[in-house]
Amino acid sequence: MTSGERRNKTVVFICGAGHSGTTLLGLMLGAHPAICFAGEAWNSTRLGTTDARGRTVGCNFCADGCPVWGSPLPSTGPDLYEVLARRCGRPVVVDSTKAVGWIEQQAALLPGAVHRHLVVLARDGRAVVNSLLRKYPDARPAEVASEWVAQMRRTEDLAARWPGAVSRLHYEDIATHPEDVLSHLSTTLGLSFRPAMLDPWAGVQHPLGGNEGTQYIVARERAARTTGRTVPLEPSKRAYYLGHPPAIVLDLRWREEMSEPALRAFDTIAGETNAPYAR
Repeated sequence: MTSGERRNKTVVFICGAGHSGTTLLGLMLGAHPAICFAGEAWNSTRLGTTDARGRTVGCNFCADGCPVWGSPLPSTGPDLYEVLARRCGRPVVVDSTKAVGWIEQQAALLPGAVHRHLVVLARDGRAVVNSLLRKYPDARPAEVASEWVAQMRRTEDLAARWPGAVSRLHYEDIATHPEDVLSHLSTTLGLSFRPAMLDPWAGVQHPLGGNEGTQYIVARERAARTTGRTVPLEPSKRAYYLGHPPAIVLDLRWREEMSEPALRAFDTIAGETNAPYAR
């Protein structure tokens, strides 16, 4: 391969609503030797800054000297995904940023020869809203449900006009039939399925942002083998993730936790939108 030949051949954008399993799916894909999981790559615009919780924005698992994010990104020259492909040595880059504006912007910057693959990852909206209410106990269920509806409408609108391939996945299917889902998605991407994708806790990856609970399991398992960076957990996630096994477990806590008033509010505002995603 010459220095002028593009290394990044495909970019996979995972979109949908937060708390739908995008971090888990990204880590599973990133366990494939041809795939670099960037995490929520929009965070690359604020590397080294301090986030709202006082943490330095950077690789979730490397304290210093990250081989992917540790050196400055060039202000000119190759696009972000080409830089990542070169640093990771992998031709496929996965970006789990769910902001439609970011996805459209980055897709438009890619050369025409690069395959743009959109993955719409859906989850029963009741589970998403319940997860957010657990995280933000003072939030109003109606407002959270409305935000979920808006995000899914933006996502579906993007999918309807996407210029490349579109895959539709459900969190519940990934959690219960991960090999089937990943085998089919791998084939769609022109890759062969690898068993390592079912054990995303074992490999070395360098994502930005995403679900800290899922990342906690990765960091915990890595620390059991070597010394790794600890991923802090929000109080709302500690009870669940501290004892979570290094396995893909279907999370249906909404069925027990969501109050009747919250369920009624969700059904009124989001029931129709949720019909294709309900499980």
